[in-house]
Amino acid sequence: MKKINIGIIGLGGIANKHIAELLTCEDAQIVAICDISPAAIEEKNKKLHLPPEKCYRDYKQLLDDPEVEAVEICTPNYLHAEMAIEAFRHGKHVNLEKPIAMNRAQAETIVQAKNESGKQAMTCFSYRFFPAVRYAKHLVDSGTLGEIIGVNASYLKCSALWEGRPLEWRFVKEYAGSGVIGDLGVHLIDLAQLLAGNITELCAQRAVVVKERKRLDSDEIGPVETDDQCDFIARFACGAHGAFHITRCAMGHGNTISYEVYGTKGAISFDLNNPKIIHICIGEGDPKTRKFETVDVPSDFFLDQERAFVDSLLGKADPLFPTIEHGEQGQRVVDAIIASAESGRWVTV
Repeated sequence: MKKINIGIIGLGGIANKHIAELLTCEDAQIVAICDISPAAIEEKNKKLHLPPEKCYRDYKQLLDDPEVEAVEICTPNYLHAEMAIEAFRHGKHVNLEKPIAMNRAQAETIVQAKNESGKQAMTCFSYRFFPAVRYAKHLVDSGTLGEIIGVNASYLKCSALWEGRPLEWRFVKEYAGSGVIGDLGVHLIDLAQLLAGNITELCAQRAVVVKERKRLDSDEIGPVETDDQCDFIARFACGAHGAFHITRCAMGHGNTISYEVYGTKGAISFDLNNPKIIHICIGEGDPKTRKFETVDVPSDFFLDQERAFVDSLLGKADPLFPTIEHGEQGQRVVDAIIASAESGRWVTV
């Protein structure tokens, strides 16, 4: 069996998900890894058992490796554009973590490089592969909900309040580009546009809750430059309205993503802490008598992110595959949110 040879660039926390799923793909294999940290390489290689010459400190050396056919870029945001563009120039397929860039201009450059290379590329909008989301998309596309008129969504974490959390790259604008809206909210944006179509206008506000943190390399205290919390309201091209709340300061929440989608004929809701079920309100008669029912999502709506990426390289495209263009569309909305929060005005996407 032909196996796709994959290299991993960046061995931080998110790489664990990529590696775990790839190890379940019988038609793919991890043949190289790269990180600037020797300790990170040593730790990940306890599971992968790669020879030393396949454990790189410089990502360009990994890209020069002729055995590597595709790369998974799992690095901080400020490195995404540089690494993705270089990977395309080296003739590699790319699976790129979100947000794909620091701003829309960078995102457009990535899309151009991908198109010029003729290679496949995925944006890691991982929640597209949760069964409740995929079934929700099926219900929307089938017309079960009628015309979509409203979307309410929230992404709640308590991670900004973790005791002793230092001034890591996510809190530094030079490395993150944006705050919670790029880190977490871009997932809500992607799912909203998947289910209800493009966002065309929005009005946003942002806040930094924890304003100072201890620096990584000293006892010095430094300012937090990216937001911990963001709220925005939006209008969609279809005429629907949306309300979104994203925060790292929701006490009691580890990672809670909740969605409600309302139509003229029905409604759905789901919580991705329970991704195998969905709540549906449909039927005939007076809306006052209708109730939400909990439904188990059918098994044919289950798919892993890395399975979808490998399938795309084997010519088997998933209909909900998150392309690099979807990543660029998400970046447009992120940039509009930042512009709106800074100006205090509605902004056109």
